[in-house]
Amino acid sequence: MHPRSGGGIGRRAGLKILFSVMKVRVRFPSRAQMKKIVFSIILSLAFSCNNERDTSRFISENDTNYSEDIRAISAKINKSPEEAELYYKRANTFYYEKKYSDAVGDFEFAITLNPKQPLYHFRCAETWISMDSTNSEKVKMHLTDALSLKPDYHAAKSLLAKYHLARQQYPEAIKLYKDLLDQPEFADPAYVMLSIAYKEQKDTVKAEAIIDKALTINPENFDAVMQKVMMLNYRNDPQLLAWATKAVKMNEFSDEALYTMGLILQKQSKFADAKDHYERVIKVNPNHVYAHYNLAVIQSLFDNHEACIDWCDKTLDLNPSFENALALKGYSYEKMGNKKAAMQEYKAALSINPNCTLAKEGLKLLGS
Repeated sequence: MHPRSGGGIGRRAGLKILFSVMKVRVRFPSRAQMKKIVFSIILSLAFSCNNERDTSRFISENDTNYSEDIRAISAKINKSPEEAELYYKRANTFYYEKKYSDAVGDFEFAITLNPKQPLYHFRCAETWISMDSTNSEKVKMHLTDALSLKPDYHAAKSLLAKYHLARQQYPEAIKLYKDLLDQPEFADPAYVMLSIAYKEQKDTVKAEAIIDKALTINPENFDAVMQKVMMLNYRNDPQLLAWATKAVKMNEFSDEALYTMGLILQKQSKFADAKDHYERVIKVNPNHVYAHYNLAVIQSLFDNHEACIDWCDKTLDLNPSFENALALKGYSYEKMGNKKAAMQEYKAALSINPNCTLAKEGLKLLGS
């Protein structure tokens, strides 16, 4: 018996028929047709990317989670999603609303649409700084891009110099600040920051020489005056009080100037005047921790221990981990005869800083 062939067709004949059916003439497209095909693919990919990109920054003009200003700009963006300037404007609005993450998103999106606009890069870098982000490379990248696009962008140069100074990259900072010294709008702060760069490298002679030059050029440079005060204070110079007085007169609402004057007066045992300046500091800046603490110190010097404890409590409300305030509070409790409360405060101070001298001495005197 012959084996069944599965439909009456032999294997060889079946394969022959199969291959004969598959023989189809392949016609390749012409060069012109290929260009059309490639162009259509590119267009479809671009359209797809744009759709993804638009939706990534899409905000409905009816979304009440956002402010009226944001919704108004969003309505314009939704009509013209490829207009970089609209994203830039919305980013600025987010920035002034302190919504920095949203601002960065819009600034960077504006940059993807128009990477040649240096202002976009600069504002994006400013926003990264305002976020207090650890992503410092983003700051550097955007400022470097801004300067590559506009080499005379002095605001970007100043911010990049500050970036380098904060990262202790002093040669880079110094070079940039020197470039700004002949720019009237940037010269005053550049001299001050240049001086700080040298001071941070322990070159105090050069630092003070730069401040003196800055003050020769502009005697009303307040920040330079404050730097001069700190330099004179460091070496306890006889001119210190006169310069500190000048700083306060220049800006009576500067908590820095008022506080520095308070410290100088306290150091000179002029406690009533020091107290007055610390109280003025707190009026200007209610969150000034050290002004509160030094008022506590002055009260303790005159055995006003209840007042001292009150000022320590106010200090600790601002900074619960301020070990000196805890130790000083313990000292006042000790002087008031409340040894249990004193011990508790001393131990709290030492739990934060085991080397807190006042707390260690206090516990030693209490026999603990």
